[in-house]
Amino acid sequence: MKRFSKVAVLAFAMLFAAVPQNIFAQSKTETTKSEDDSDEYEGDFYEEEETRLTQNGAGDQYILLSVMPIFPIGFGKQLYVGGGLSLGYHKFLTQYIAVGVDVMFGYNTTIGSNMFTIIPFSVGVTYQPYVGHFEFPITLNIGTAVETYLQYNYFPGLFVKGDAGCFYRINENWSAGLQGSFMWLPQWTKDPKKDMHYLAATVSVSARYHF
Repeated sequence: MKRFSKVAVLAFAMLFAAVPQNIFAQSKTETTKSEDDSDEYEGDFYEEEETRLTQNGAGDQYILLSVMPIFPIGFGKQLYVGGGLSLGYHKFLTQYIAVGVDVMFGYNTTIGSNMFTIIPFSVGVTYQPYVGHFEFPITLNIGTAVETYLQYNYFPGLFVKGDAGCFYRINENWSAGLQGSFMWLPQWTKDPKKDMHYLAATVSVSARYHF
Protein backbone atom coordinates (compact mmCIF):
# COMPACT_ATOMS: atom_id res chain seq x y z
CA MET A 1 0.00 0.00 0.00
CA LYS A 2 2.80 2.41 0.89
CA ARG A 3 4.53 1.54 -2.40
CA PHE A 4 1.32 2.30 -4.34
CA SER A 5 0.97 5.65 -2.55
CA LYS A 6 4.53 6.62 -3.45
CA VAL A 7 3.96 5.71 -7.10
CA ALA A 8 0.72 7.71 -7.20
CA VAL A 9 2.35 10.77 -5.64
CA LEU A 10 5.28 10.54 -8.06
CA ALA A 11 2.95 10.26 -11.09
CA PHE A 12 0.86 13.21 -9.90
CA ALA A 13 4.00 15.32 -9.41
CA MET A 14 5.23 14.50 -12.92
CA LEU A 15 1.84 15.36 -14.41
CA PHE A 16 1.69 18.66 -12.49
CA ALA A 17 5.18 19.61 -13.69
CA ALA A 18 4.35 18.83 -17.32
CA VAL A 19 1.10 20.80 -17.59
CA PRO A 20 2.50 24.36 -17.03
CA GLN A 21 5.26 23.69 -19.55
CA ASN A 22 2.74 22.74 -22.24
CA ILE A 23 0.59 25.78 -21.50
CA PHE A 24 3.64 28.08 -21.55
CA ALA A 25 4.87 26.60 -24.82
CA GLN A 26 1.44 27.04 -26.42
CA SER A 27 1.17 30.63 -25.12
CA LYS A 28 4.64 31.46 -26.47
CA THR A 29 3.77 30.01 -29.88
CA GLU A 30 0.53 32.03 -30.06
CA THR A 31 2.36 35.22 -29.00
CA THR A 32 5.04 34.72 -31.65
CA LYS A 33 2.37 34.12 -34.29
CA SER A 34 0.50 37.23 -33.20
CA GLU A 35 3.68 39.33 -33.46
CA ASP A 36 4.37 37.95 -36.94
CA ASP A 37 0.84 38.82 -38.05
CA SER A 38 1.25 42.31 -36.60
CA ASP A 39 4.53 42.84 -38.46
CA GLU A 40 2.96 41.62 -41.68
CA TYR A 41 -0.01 43.95 -41.21
CA GLU A 42 2.22 46.95 -40.50
CA GLY A 43 4.35 46.15 -43.54
CA ASP A 44 1.28 46.01 -45.78
CA PHE A 45 0.00 49.27 -44.30
CA TYR A 46 3.21 51.20 -44.93
CA GLU A 47 3.55 49.72 -48.41
CA GLU A 48 0.01 50.80 -49.29
CA GLU A 49 0.62 54.23 -47.71
CA GLU A 50 3.80 54.72 -49.76
CA THR A 51 2.01 53.73 -52.98
CA ARG A 52 -0.91 56.02 -52.24
CA LEU A 53 1.42 58.90 -51.40
CA THR A 54 3.48 58.75 -54.57
CA GLN A 55 0.90 57.61 -57.11
CA ASN A 56 -2.49 59.09 -57.92
CA GLY A 57 -5.58 57.19 -58.96
CA ALA A 58 -8.72 57.84 -60.95
CA GLY A 59 -10.79 60.54 -59.26
CA ASP A 60 -7.88 62.21 -57.44
CA GLN A 61 -7.78 65.99 -57.92
CA TYR A 62 -5.39 68.87 -57.38
CA ILE A 63 -5.24 72.65 -57.52
CA LEU A 64 -2.14 74.12 -59.17
CA LEU A 65 -0.71 77.56 -58.37
CA SER A 66 2.29 78.90 -60.31
CA VAL A 67 4.30 82.13 -60.42
CA MET A 68 6.77 82.77 -63.21
CA PRO A 69 8.93 85.16 -65.20
CA ILE A 70 7.93 85.40 -68.87
CA PHE A 71 10.72 85.60 -71.44
CA PRO A 72 9.48 86.94 -74.81
CA ILE A 73 10.98 85.20 -77.83
CA GLY A 74 9.35 87.06 -80.68
CA PHE A 75 6.62 89.58 -81.37
CA GLY A 76 5.85 92.54 -83.59
CA LYS A 77 7.03 94.98 -80.92
CA GLN A 78 10.08 94.71 -78.66
CA LEU A 79 9.21 93.37 -75.23
CA TYR A 80 11.13 93.00 -71.99
CA VAL A 81 10.96 90.16 -69.52
CA GLY A 82 7.66 90.18 -67.63
CA GLY A 83 5.86 87.97 -65.16
CA GLY A 84 2.79 85.84 -64.71
CA LEU A 85 0.51 83.99 -62.33
CA SER A 86 -1.64 80.96 -63.11
CA LEU A 87 -4.26 78.93 -61.27
CA GLY A 88 -5.62 75.57 -62.37
CA TYR A 89 -7.85 72.67 -61.40
CA HIS A 90 -7.08 69.14 -62.58
CA LYS A 91 -8.59 65.68 -62.11
CA PHE A 92 -7.02 62.27 -62.79
CA LEU A 93 -8.89 59.95 -65.13
CA THR A 94 -6.34 57.17 -64.60
CA GLN A 95 -3.15 56.78 -62.61
CA TYR A 96 -1.21 58.63 -65.33
CA ILE A 97 -3.70 60.84 -67.20
CA ALA A 98 -5.37 64.02 -65.87
CA VAL A 99 -7.51 66.73 -67.45
CA GLY A 100 -8.09 70.25 -66.20
CA VAL A 101 -8.69 73.94 -66.74
CA ASP A 102 -6.31 76.85 -66.18
CA VAL A 103 -6.51 80.63 -66.09
CA MET A 104 -3.44 82.84 -66.30
CA PHE A 105 -2.46 86.48 -66.16
CA GLY A 106 0.79 87.58 -67.78
CA TYR A 107 2.48 90.79 -68.83
CA ASN A 108 5.56 92.21 -70.57
CA THR A 109 6.73 95.82 -70.66
CA THR A 110 7.71 97.41 -73.96
CA ILE A 111 10.55 99.73 -74.96
CA GLY A 112 8.14 102.64 -74.54
CA SER A 113 7.42 101.65 -70.92
CA ASN A 114 3.95 100.46 -71.90
CA MET A 115 2.49 97.11 -70.98
CA PHE A 116 1.35 94.18 -73.07
CA THR A 117 -0.95 91.83 -71.12
CA ILE A 118 -2.44 88.41 -71.79
CA ILE A 119 -5.25 86.60 -69.95
CA PRO A 120 -5.54 83.05 -71.30
CA PHE A 121 -8.25 80.51 -70.45
CA SER A 122 -7.40 76.94 -71.43
CA VAL A 123 -8.16 73.26 -71.05
CA GLY A 124 -5.35 70.75 -70.78
CA VAL A 125 -4.36 67.10 -70.78
CA THR A 126 -1.55 65.92 -68.51
CA TYR A 127 0.51 62.74 -68.64
CA GLN A 128 2.37 62.15 -65.35
CA PRO A 129 4.88 59.33 -64.72
CA TYR A 130 6.40 58.69 -61.28
CA VAL A 131 9.78 57.83 -59.79
CA GLY A 132 9.55 57.37 -56.03
CA HIS A 133 8.31 60.63 -54.50
CA PHE A 134 9.01 62.53 -57.73
CA GLU A 135 6.27 63.29 -60.27
CA PHE A 136 6.89 64.47 -63.85
CA PRO A 137 3.78 66.09 -65.39
CA ILE A 138 3.80 66.84 -69.12
CA THR A 139 0.85 69.02 -70.17
CA LEU A 140 -0.62 70.44 -73.36
CA ASN A 141 -3.05 73.38 -72.96
CA ILE A 142 -5.24 74.85 -75.70
CA GLY A 143 -7.62 77.75 -75.26
CA THR A 144 -8.28 81.39 -75.93
CA ALA A 145 -6.80 84.63 -74.60
CA VAL A 146 -7.53 88.31 -74.19
CA GLU A 147 -4.53 90.36 -75.38
CA THR A 148 -4.23 94.04 -74.55
CA TYR A 149 -1.75 96.73 -75.54
CA LEU A 150 -2.57 100.40 -74.85
CA GLN A 151 -6.07 100.87 -76.31
CA TYR A 152 -5.77 97.83 -78.56
CA ASN A 153 -7.60 94.62 -77.56
CA TYR A 154 -7.38 91.34 -79.41
CA PHE A 155 -10.02 88.68 -78.62
CA PRO A 156 -10.55 85.86 -79.14
CA GLY A 157 -6.96 84.87 -79.67
CA LEU A 158 -5.65 81.33 -79.91
CA PHE A 159 -3.56 80.18 -76.94
CA VAL A 160 -1.32 77.10 -77.01
CA LYS A 161 1.04 76.16 -74.17
CA GLY A 162 3.20 73.14 -73.47
CA ASP A 163 4.52 72.37 -69.97
CA ALA A 164 7.05 69.91 -68.56
CA GLY A 165 7.79 69.81 -64.86
CA CYS A 166 9.29 67.99 -61.91
CA PHE A 167 7.45 67.88 -58.58
CA TYR A 168 8.34 66.37 -55.22
CA ARG A 169 5.45 64.85 -53.28
CA ILE A 170 5.93 66.29 -49.79
CA ASN A 171 2.99 64.49 -48.22
CA GLU A 172 -0.48 63.24 -49.10
CA ASN A 173 -1.84 66.75 -49.76
CA TRP A 174 1.09 68.80 -51.07
CA SER A 175 3.68 68.68 -53.82
CA ALA A 176 6.01 71.42 -55.07
CA GLY A 177 8.33 71.82 -58.01
CA LEU A 178 9.45 73.62 -61.15
CA GLN A 179 7.88 73.76 -64.61
CA GLY A 180 9.18 74.94 -67.95
CA SER A 181 6.64 76.21 -70.51
CA PHE A 182 6.45 77.43 -74.07
CA MET A 183 3.54 79.67 -75.18
CA TRP A 184 2.25 80.65 -78.62
CA LEU A 185 -0.39 83.35 -79.13
CA PRO A 186 -0.90 84.30 -82.79
CA GLN A 187 -2.68 87.49 -83.87
CA TRP A 188 -4.25 87.09 -87.29
CA THR A 189 -5.54 90.07 -89.25
CA LYS A 190 -7.20 90.62 -92.61
CA ASP A 191 -3.81 91.47 -94.01
CA PRO A 192 -1.49 88.46 -93.55
CA LYS A 193 1.51 90.81 -93.70
CA LYS A 194 0.37 92.36 -90.42
CA ASP A 195 -0.08 89.07 -88.58
CA MET A 196 1.96 88.78 -85.40
CA HIS A 197 2.96 85.84 -83.24
CA TYR A 198 3.66 86.19 -79.53
CA LEU A 199 6.14 83.50 -78.48
CA ALA A 200 7.38 83.20 -74.92
CA ALA A 201 9.04 80.82 -72.50
CA THR A 202 8.50 80.58 -68.74
CA VAL A 203 10.10 78.87 -65.75
CA SER A 204 7.56 78.65 -62.97
CA VAL A 205 7.72 77.82 -59.28
CA SER A 206 4.60 75.78 -58.57
CA ALA A 207 2.70 74.20 -55.70
CA ARG A 208 -0.11 71.65 -55.90
CA TYR A 209 -2.76 70.84 -53.32
CA HIS A 210 -4.02 67.26 -53.73
CA PHE A 211 -7.40 66.06 -52.53
